Amino acid sequence: MYKVKLIYDPEPRTQTLKESVTYCASIDLYVRHGIDSAQCSATELLFESDRDRTLAVLYLSASSSFTPTVV
Repeated sequence: MYKVKLIYDPEPRTQTLKESVTYCASIDLYVRHGIDSAQCSATELLFESDRDRTLAVLYLSASSSFTPTVV
């Protein structure tokens, strides 16, 4: 599996908020771009392929809520 970690800035944000925004990012990737992912923590998404992970980082980098990083 391939991981992307979402770095939320500024810290601290509540755990519930991080989980919700990460979940919304996962849904957005699926609906808009057809990229399937699984949420494994409040700040991490899992992908089945390196291609999906790379595209996800590209799409998620437009967010002002977090910065995606490859793990």
